[in-house]
Amino acid sequence: MIRKSDKKLKDRTKEDKIAKNEGFDEFFNQVLKNMPARSAKIIKSSFVVSKAKAEQFLANNSQKFDQLFEEFLVGVDSQTRRKCHETIHFATLTAAIVGFSPIPFSDAVLLVPIQLTMMMRLYKIFGASWSEALAKGVTKELVVVGLGRSLVGNVLKFVPAVGTIAGGAINATVATTITEALGWVTVKMLNDGEDIFNNVLTFEGQFKGLVSKLQKTTKKK
Repeated sequence: MIRKSDKKLKDRTKEDKIAKNEGFDEFFNQVLKNMPARSAKIIKSSFVVSKAKAEQFLANNSQKFDQLFEEFLVGVDSQTRRKCHETIHFATLTAAIVGFSPIPFSDAVLLVPIQLTMMMRLYKIFGASWSEALAKGVTKELVVVGLGRSLVGNVLKFVPAVGTIAGGAINATVATTITEALGWVTVKMLNDGEDIFNNVLTFEGQFKGLVSKLQKTTKKK
C-alpha cells in the first residue's frame, strides 16, 4: 500500500520534472529563434536523437565540476542558486544538442544565441541591467570567436581517448565546456558585483582561468 506521504513526494517529483522540461523547452525554442534558419531546421529535425545523446553525454560528465562551481555561489540564496544551476544546465544541454546535430561545417558562432540567452537570464536573476546589443558584440567577438576557437585545441587535450571519440562527442565537449565556463564566470562576476561588459579584461582572464581549472580537475579524475 502506498502511503500518502510517498504519493505526495512522487507527485511533487513528477511536477518538478515537468516544470524543468517545460523550462528547457522554452529556453531551447528561444535559442532556435535566434539561430540561422538553415541550422535551426537541421537541429529541429535531429532533435530527438541529438537530445538523447546530449543527455547521456552530460550524465557521464555532470558531476565532475560541481564542487568547483559551488565557490562561485558563496553568499547566494538557495532560490538564486537553483535558478543559476538550471539556467546554465539548459544552456549546456542546448550546446551539447548543437554539438551532436549533423550540421555540416558547424561553427562556434552557433553557440552565440545559446550564450546570449544564458547570460541574459543570469543577469535578470541577479537583477543586473542587460544590453543585448552590447552583449552580442562582446560575446561574438570575445567569447566565441576569440576565446572559443583558441581554446578548442586546449579543451581537446583533456578529452580522454580523443582519437577514438566520434566527431559529435568532440564537438559536444568543446561546446559544453566553453558554454558552462562562460555561464559560471558570468555568475561569479555578477555575484561579486562586477559587470562583464565594463570589465572585459577581467572577464577574459577569469574565463581562461576557469578553463585551466577544468583541465586540471579533469586530469585528476
